[in-house]
Amino acid sequence: MDNTTALAADSFERKLADFLQRYPVVYQFLRFACIGFLNTALNFLILNAISKQIGVSEGLRLGLVDAFSFGAAVVQSFLWNSTWTFGNDQGLSLLKNFIRLVLVGALGVLAVVLVLFGSHYSASAVFYALLLLVFLVMEVVFWKVFGFKFSGWGHQVQDFAVFVVVTLIGWGINVSLIAIVSLHLHLTHTDLDKNLAAVVATAISLFWNFIGYKVIVFKK
Repeated sequence: MDNTTALAADSFERKLADFLQRYPVVYQFLRFACIGFLNTALNFLILNAISKQIGVSEGLRLGLVDAFSFGAAVVQSFLWNSTWTFGNDQGLSLLKNFIRLVLVGALGVLAVVLVLFGSHYSASAVFYALLLLVFLVMEVVFWKVFGFKFSGWGHQVQDFAVFVVVTLIGWGINVSLIAIVSLHLHLTHTDLDKNLAAVVATAISLFWNFIGYKVIVFKK
């Protein structure tokens, strides 16, 4: 029975590996989605830390704060996507790649959940600033463990320029939606409504960004 189970597991792993090799876009999207959680978390952390500090919760002023936090997420997105999503697998096994997906996705999801938790209880700017610090430290740890390098990007200036153009379109979608939705969404109190508006805006811009990065920026 144990041998049969082991053989079945090995067969499933081979079939899954073959499937991902034939359709690399599937694994690319999974990596992109995990990085999307990281970007969303960074956006939310900066958005909440600044907006709470200056007392902004809706409208155009919130959209402007979001423009700054979204810009920080853009830089992070390029670093992760150029290195990991549209980079290479670095000869890693299916299990190790899966572990990376779980770690990266979990960090982003946990950070977003903590932001929403904090917003539900109207946490202070200090709460979000501390979360941001821990979040950034964990990202650095992941880069070290994964063996990613910050060198060799000098030749990618043109790629980054195109990346910015594509992202700016997504940014326009994101900022417009968060400004509009936050004015009309009044389900609970201002802190939680603000973050729900950010969720809607981020989800819609996510699909535009992946298509743009795949077809335009990192096409091969």
